Amino acid sequence: MGRLEEQDFDEKRLARRNRRKRNQLLAYITFGVILVALVAGVAVGIHFLRKTFSQFGSENVQEEIAQEESGAEENKVIETPSEPSPEELEMTESDVMSEVVGGILTEMSIEDKVAGLFFVTPEQLTGVATVVKAGSSTQEALSKYSVGGLLYSAKNLKSQDQTQEMLKATVSMCKYPVFIAAMEEATDSSAITATLGGIERVDINSSDAAYTVGANIANAMFKYGFNFDIAPDLNYTESGLYGTDADVVKDITCAMARGLEESGITACLHDFPISADTSTKGVSDDASVESLSVGAYEVYKNTITNGGAGAVMLSNVSLPQVTGDDTPVSLSQKMIQEELRGVIGFDGVVITGPLYEGAITEKYTSDQAAVAAIKAGADMIYMPEDFESAYQGVLSAIESGEISVERIDESLFRIFKIKYADKVNQITEN
Repeated sequence: MGRLEEQDFDEKRLARRNRRKRNQLLAYITFGVILVALVAGVAVGIHFLRKTFSQFGSENVQEEIAQEESGAEENKVIETPSEPSPEELEMTESDVMSEVVGGILTEMSIEDKVAGLFFVTPEQLTGVATVVKAGSSTQEALSKYSVGGLLYSAKNLKSQDQTQEMLKATVSMCKYPVFIAAMEEATDSSAITATLGGIERVDINSSDAAYTVGANIANAMFKYGFNFDIAPDLNYTESGLYGTDADVVKDITCAMARGLEESGITACLHDFPISADTSTKGVSDDASVESLSVGAYEVYKNTITNGGAGAVMLSNVSLPQVTGDDTPVSLSQKMIQEELRGVIGFDGVVITGPLYEGAITEKYTSDQAAVAAIKAGADMIYMPEDFESAYQGVLSAIESGEISVERIDESLFRIFKIKYADKVNQITEN
């Protein structure tokens, strides 16, 4: 082979080699492209499938949750929320008293309400000269007049058995509880001491001795059937029972009142603010508010506050320096509302002095005096000159509107607070 031919062969062989390399490179490139495309396609497919399955799964899950919630709503029992029961408030003694007395007042007739304001003797009630037993006359009178209080004196008390029987029968005939009263301070002139006895007497030379006497009186009164004592007498003038020293009288009367009250007998202090003989005519005293404040008022305030007296009886004396006129204390709004209730602070039962006395009858008829006393603030009318006239006078004043029923109920509430105290205590204790 010549040199030219060998050279030509080498060039052809080189050209073939170069073509083969180029074809191999193209094949690699093509394979790479196909591989990349395949990988990309797989990736896209996987992403699509994942997204598809994710959406499908989410829809299924949400559907299942919705179905469960729907089923739960269908199966849920909706209960109406019950109102919390209010806590039971424990009733106080005052609440029970208001409920008890309020119920009684609602049922009472106006006639019975008016009669309940009167404190009279059994003779005034029945018209009998001297009452020593409770018979048909007493029954008939109490059926017509349900009086609030009956005062018995020495002439009514003949023996222990007679007294017990008379008072027990009288109470059984009453529609409502009644004050069964006497004036008893263990003196020779006292109703029970002078007739029945049975009260251990002690010299009252100290507050301790006075308390003992009060308790002894109460025990005897309770045994006979009494529940109300018009005592002690707070008079500290020369005619007073316990001397003229206001401080001494204050301690003694306070202790006696406490002895009565703590042994179950209502104590009625008398005569507010000062005593005088008003039996036949009017008496005027020149006492001023200043002099009363450092004397009589202190005695009453101490006995009311520390002795627990449930009632106060008024005097029939006139005090123009205090009231500005000659109106007897029993009929004076100034003395009852402003002085006794306001200055002294007494919220118990206020009882007039005896309205049969000359200090009253010389200026007022029985009906006028009774109406004036109620309008002035008194709770009970004590021994009017003419009971039936006084009763009708108050009844007429209510019918005309001069006195309101509410005013009557106010007094009866104070009266019944004492009369129903034991019943209220039993309710609150149970």
